[in-house]
Amino acid sequence: MSEPPWLDDAIEQYKRKLHHVRLHGVYSALIPTILDKTAIAQSLNHRIKMKTKAVLDKEGILSDFHPSYYDYALALDKSQRTMKFMVDRIREHQILRERWETRGLDPAILDKLDKLLIWNKTP
Repeated sequence: MSEPPWLDDAIEQYKRKLHHVRLHGVYSALIPTILDKTAIAQSLNHRIKMKTKAVLDKEGILSDFHPSYYDYALALDKSQRTMKFMVDRIREHQILRERWETRGLDPAILDKLDKLLIWNKTP
């Protein structure tokens, strides 16, 4: 099978685009912004995990199950931050609940996390 006539051009363009000297300049300019966004995201995630941990500790949930509850809490928070319409947030919440309940998480604990973590109640 013969190569298409545009392949050599595409390979050269790809190499120019991903040249390490060029990329160093691009990423050097982006690093301060990336670090700021990372710090904000990590602090938000930490806050959600600490709220979730307080509920789990109060209910006596074994620490082996904490990561699954953290995943639920973080997914719930993300859906509230990223989905614009209330109908989408409600549908996503139903999907998340079904997914994590079928993984064996206690629905009563998930209800408590919902009361604590659902903050975006505006239509």
